[in-house]
Amino acid sequence: MATIAIMENNSLNPNSYPISNLKPIVSFGLITDIHYANNDDRWNYSKTFLRRYRNSLNLVDQACNYWLNGIHPIAFIIQLGDLIDGSCQTNKTSINDLETILKQFRNISPIYHIWGNHELYNFTRNELLNGPLCSFDTKNISPSHYGTFEVCPNLRIIAIDTYELSLLGIDKSEEIYIQSMNLLRKYNQNEKITDPTGLDGYQQRFIQLNGGLTQRQLIWLREQLIKAQHLHEKVIVVGHIPIHPKACDELALLWNYEDVLDILWTFDNTVLAYIAGHSHEGAYFHDEKNIHHLTLQALVECEPDTNAFATVHVYKEYLMIDGVGRIGTYRIDLTNLNEKRE
Repeated sequence: MATIAIMENNSLNPNSYPISNLKPIVSFGLITDIHYANNDDRWNYSKTFLRRYRNSLNLVDQACNYWLNGIHPIAFIIQLGDLIDGSCQTNKTSINDLETILKQFRNISPIYHIWGNHELYNFTRNELLNGPLCSFDTKNISPSHYGTFEVCPNLRIIAIDTYELSLLGIDKSEEIYIQSMNLLRKYNQNEKITDPTGLDGYQQRFIQLNGGLTQRQLIWLREQLIKAQHLHEKVIVVGHIPIHPKACDELALLWNYEDVLDILWTFDNTVLAYIAGHSHEGAYFHDEKNIHHLTLQALVECEPDTNAFATVHVYKEYLMIDGVGRIGTYRIDLTNLNEKRE
């Protein structure tokens, strides 16, 4: 497998240039870090990008218009987390703001929602499980939120819950909260657990805005990859938090990223890519096991004349990740998706 950064596409015309004259087997949309809130524009924490909260409504509308009017219709959207901003909770407008941004997606269905830290600033896990952002059958794993589905024959999505181990969205008396706090305090002794001061390199990930996977989910992930390998399926894994240090900011890395990488690397002939959000500037890295790590740029930090979303077109011999605006375009070669299963 190989990948090539093809070009940047700053046009919101879905037919501005054809990526391929061939009809894809299936196409689907990717979008992340929308952060809608009824707020004036504000600088991000490092004062490097302006967050245009209200403009997120316009950009999602443009993205959906692009998808609805393209040559190749999309089958679904994966929304990679942080759909509304944490400030909505402070404003006491979480429910209304969530309803407002969801309306911008019009009638595109289904949408698979991945939970980011900002979902968990606004709602408890139980509230999310009983609301419109619950996308998977969680009756046997509640309050966790992960799952898998077939994109087309021999291609599968596995969505992981990168905040299953977390301080967010749960009561302080719960065992997961206590376990998470103990893990953070092992590395981070600052007064505020949002503060990475004194942490070196990738240890800066041990702050409240990140999370991890429990052993139960790691076992489930391995089991799903064993099944996929047996069925000769290729797999794209998605989650809110990046899992490779070369594909994100040091502050935006999964707590136990090594555990997840170890599993994916065991199935390097099965796993094509890991796609995430969270690290707003985005990144791409092709690792030593031939797995592609793509971190998508945040929509909320787009300049007024651009956007940030992508469409994945699945062909027999390759995937084309067709980015718009801040997101580049990539081709990932793969083996024949029409191989018969055993």
